[in-house]
Amino acid sequence: MQTVIKAVSIVGLILSFPLFLLIWYGSKYVPDRYTVTDLASLTTGMPFFHCACSAGVEPAAEGNPRQYRAQLKLFDAIPIKNATVELVERDYVIPGGETFGLRLFTDGVVVTQISSVDGKDGSVVPAKKPGIRQGDIIEEIDGVRVTSNAQLARIVKKSMGKKLKVVFTRNGEKNSGVIAPALGKDGSYHIGVWVRDSTAGVGTVTFIDPANRIIAGLGHAICDTDTGGIMPVREGEMVRAQVRGCLKGTPGTPGELCGFFLNDVIGSVELNSPDGVYGTVSELPEAAARVPVALMNEVTTGKAQIIATVDKSGPRRFDIEITRFFRASSHEKNMMIRVTDRRLLEVTGGIVQGMSGSPILQNGRLAGAVTHVFVNDPEQGYAIFAESMVRTAEQLAGKSREAA
Repeated sequence: MQTVIKAVSIVGLILSFPLFLLIWYGSKYVPDRYTVTDLASLTTGMPFFHCACSAGVEPAAEGNPRQYRAQLKLFDAIPIKNATVELVERDYVIPGGETFGLRLFTDGVVVTQISSVDGKDGSVVPAKKPGIRQGDIIEEIDGVRVTSNAQLARIVKKSMGKKLKVVFTRNGEKNSGVIAPALGKDGSYHIGVWVRDSTAGVGTVTFIDPANRIIAGLGHAICDTDTGGIMPVREGEMVRAQVRGCLKGTPGTPGELCGFFLNDVIGSVELNSPDGVYGTVSELPEAAARVPVALMNEVTTGKAQIIATVDKSGPRRFDIEITRFFRASSHEKNMMIRVTDRRLLEVTGGIVQGMSGSPILQNGRLAGAVTHVFVNDPEQGYAIFAESMVRTAEQLAGKSREAA
């Protein structure tokens, strides 16, 4: 009898393990916030997991009558966690696909390297005293707002070794200290930092919000090549770019669009965020068709299209497949995609540098934007949900209206 009970217990544990695994997965990775255009369309977009709204308005909504309480359940029976559902109006945007060039000037200067200053009295590292590190952003020195590498060098040179107050930020937190410029062997004063005040790059327009004249692209932030940190934008501009061809990608070697910038400004750059680069346009494209924006939970695995520019012919649509989701991820890598269009594979080998931001359409809606390529498999890449980018564009538009 004991043997039978033991065997039954073991079988029970084995059978219950997948259930516990699903419960753990749901509590950790299935989102707890959803946006819908009507409550009847609420779905998690994930098999086995269901989300049901209660009839009451979410009490913690702080006066938002369009926010509801919901509960995430496994097999529509086992409660996993609470969720919040918000009713929203459907957004409509103009899809992009055009390649553009970026010129950015930083808000402050980014410290790319700390170095020693070799002088008559030996080697010193002035930046060590106030605690400046690689990746920090120097915003002020000697009470002056820093806007360029040259300006910083002039102030340090004119100090004649006098101690200067320096203000810098690290991960958004402001710091300050005192730095003593050291006299180098070249007869000039230095503080032992290499800095960057600008950058340039190429990407693809994801969409234009016609209601607010906001343009969005890339689907990821522009980061400093040395530090990996997001470049803080003081000002910048988007210009049209002419694609002349493409270096085809191969496993281990990402491809790249080839072309040049044109002297045709599309708009200004006002925000460099984890989910893309955003700015404003002075004019909207003529007779441009608008498409609805898919909410995150409306995007499914399966067939889709991207709009990309890979040669002189301009934006074209190419077939892809959405293969996997990471819905709990907040930026850049919400889903995996695979290029299935033979035309695109023959020209580019798949996804290449410069295609970041290429809009993804599914069922006539803007579902997302391409963000990254798999280095070892250029036919595959990551993408971000379009809804995330649209929400960021709306926030930027709101701040612009408040400033006005």
